[in-house]
Amino acid sequence: MRILNLRVIDASTGGQLSLGKAALRYLGLLISFLVCFIGVIWVAFDGRKQGWHDKIAGTMVVHA
Repeated sequence: MRILNLRVIDASTGGQLSLGKAALRYLGLLISFLVCFIGVIWVAFDGRKQGWHDKIAGTMVVHA
């Protein structure tokens, strides 16, 4: 995500992701894909622009 100047952070602390949160986010992304991409499309309608995978893991994508 370096090309787009984006960074995934821990939503509660604003710091770096732990390995566990990163794995949970990836698992949430797989679940989102299995449910017809609804979890990814959700980003367009969410006030904080979080997909299901971000909500599950407690993460956010921000401009670096």
